[in-house]
Amino acid sequence: MSEFISEELETILSPHYKLNRDKLEVTRVDCVQVTFEDFKELAKTLPSSYKLELANNKIVIMPVGARTGQKEALLIARVVAWCENNPNLVGLYGSSQTCYNLPLTNPIVRGPDASVVLAPRWNTLSANNQAEAFPPVAPNFIVEICSDNDSWNYCHNKMLDYMNSGVDEGILIDSINQTLTWYRTDTNGTNIVWSSQNNPHSFRSQILNGFTLDLHNII
Repeated sequence: MSEFISEELETILSPHYKLNRDKLEVTRVDCVQVTFEDFKELAKTLPSSYKLELANNKIVIMPVGARTGQKEALLIARVVAWCENNPNLVGLYGSSQTCYNLPLTNPIVRGPDASVVLAPRWNTLSANNQAEAFPPVAPNFIVEICSDNDSWNYCHNKMLDYMNSGVDEGILIDSINQTLTWYRTDTNGTNIVWSSQNNPHSFRSQILNGFTLDLHNII
């Protein structure tokens, strides 16, 4: 992050919040744990160019590089095509700008690079919850692309957050190492399991009926 942007952020955050420039994490000056209400306040205050997530009692600023952004655009186009062709199956779909207040004990707000909430799950929410900026629901299907700045372990732990919140199927794409890791629950529905493939050409979803993700130029 440039010096100018860091100074801009610190000006906006003062006097109640402070920025860790190295980790791009925002915490409270009074050392009280950051809450979901704090997150919503900053999301309204900061310019829309800043993508925020909430985890581990910290607000994290998520920079996106040009190469990752291009891959994300291709990913979104392919997921949206399935959603548009299956409107009766879909409640909500979104890009990384669509963040969810995940139903976990500790407040976690995440915005996966691509996500789909199927209609049966979406329709369990009240009209007020559906209208919230960060709806309180776990998507059925999510995809994350590791950015150049993120370690695989960091991305893996994010995927575990998603799965623990009730996501049915998650895909983690590591373009640098050309791997795809598939997350789901075991046959008993109790344990999270994952497996990796090297340089796959496509991925067939077990949750989105008939959807095969073309990985050309993504992985």
